[in-house]
Amino acid sequence: MLVIPAIDVRRGRCVRLLQGDYARERVYEEDPARVAERLLQAGARRLHVVDLDAARGAPDPASGAAVRRVLAVAAGIEVEVGGGVRTREASEAWLAAGAAYVVLGSVALREPELGGAICQALPRRCLVSLDVRGGVAQAQGWTEPAGSEREHVAIWREWPVAGLIRTSVAHDGMLEGPDLEGIAAAARAFPGPVIASGGVTSVDDAARLDGAGAAGCIVGRAIYEGSFDLRAALLRFG
Repeated sequence: MLVIPAIDVRRGRCVRLLQGDYARERVYEEDPARVAERLLQAGARRLHVVDLDAARGAPDPASGAAVRRVLAVAAGIEVEVGGGVRTREASEAWLAAGAAYVVLGSVALREPELGGAICQALPRRCLVSLDVRGGVAQAQGWTEPAGSEREHVAIWREWPVAGLIRTSVAHDGMLEGPDLEGIAAAARAFPGPVIASGGVTSVDDAARLDGAGAAGCIVGRAIYEGSFDLRAALLRFG
């Protein structure tokens, strides 16, 4: 089980959205790079960084700069960067800037031919992101429905991706536990690593996801508010 702390960036700051709602934002730090430094000190081996402004289709230069500062601080460990990555050029730019992986969301959902071509051009350097609300995939920063979860997974099975990130939007940021059934179903349907996101509140939640077949879990608010002991989780799962 790979434990991956999350840094979500909006307007240049480290924030979390409750259930993917941009109107329900909590700010945790003015400079996301300082968050990255603390996470590295705790022993994090991979970071999940998302530019929420770009994900919504409204890029903010302050957010892009903040993500680049995180990459500079985190040089030497794996960082996966998502949010508005919709072209091969954007993917290659983040990889050149130091990201180990790019996360494809809306383009993989809405333009599967283009998404597949990006993955083919960058084998094992792309993660596909499936944000789900009520069994329906969500695109454009969780603001638009984008079809059946099952149909997308069936297409992505054939792509040379590094893994699938599955986020339960209803659970995200709520500190009420993860969607174990959804992760178990995704792990059965998808042949590669499945990383769970949304609702992970404790180290025991991570253990339950491990039992459900997840290869990793992304944790955000629970780390910032102290219910998830990152050091203990890293010791437990290696």
